[in-house]
Amino acid sequence: MPKNTFFRLDEARREEISNSAMHLFVDHLYEDITMKMVLDSLSMHPGTFYRYFEDKDDLYCLLIRNVTQKRAAYFNNSNEDSLFQFFLTGLLGNVNGIVTEPLNELEIKLTETFLYIPENVLLKIYLNVLKGESSPLIKNILRRMRVDGYLRPDIDDDLISFMFESMQFNLVMFFREFDIKDSKLQHKISKYFADFMGHGLLEDHKYSEIVSDLKKAKE
Repeated sequence: MPKNTFFRLDEARREEISNSAMHLFVDHLYEDITMKMVLDSLSMHPGTFYRYFEDKDDLYCLLIRNVTQKRAAYFNNSNEDSLFQFFLTGLLGNVNGIVTEPLNELEIKLTETFLYIPENVLLKIYLNVLKGESSPLIKNILRRMRVDGYLRPDIDDDLISFMFESMQFNLVMFFREFDIKDSKLQHKISKYFADFMGHGLLEDHKYSEIVSDLKKAKE
């Protein structure tokens, strides 16, 4: 992750650096981006860059960390019922007519670069940036489900939160393995898997009741 010197910059400068870097990573394949391109994009001398970052990977990790925290803040500030519906309808998308994606267009395009970055960088991001980020949120949703009588009694919160969190990484690996680039198909697969997992968490009668309610809401 970036060095402390980067976080001492004022917010406007940090945002300027992040936006310039996002355009760079969105417009070019990761492996094609040279350090000269990075420096030119950020309007930085090499000495200045290395005061803030270790390398190109470090800069990319910052950007992914920013969008991850933005999503987490959005859902943490939502009411628990919205979180519950979000969980059941499968990751990000549309819940009862409400858009549940807080990222702007550029930030969304940045997350799509996951499909093309080298696997060693993807693993680094998962282990150093993404792992542990969504676990508290998922545990909170599980707690609400248990209180409301939806959750099966034999569910282990630590295991399920870990599985859902690592699912995001594994889905990216699945898309890469089978060269699935269509965003609509990706979302359909993600939703299918979330629904599949959700069915395993819920009491059968509660699952049927929720599916029925969601279908009525869509109609």
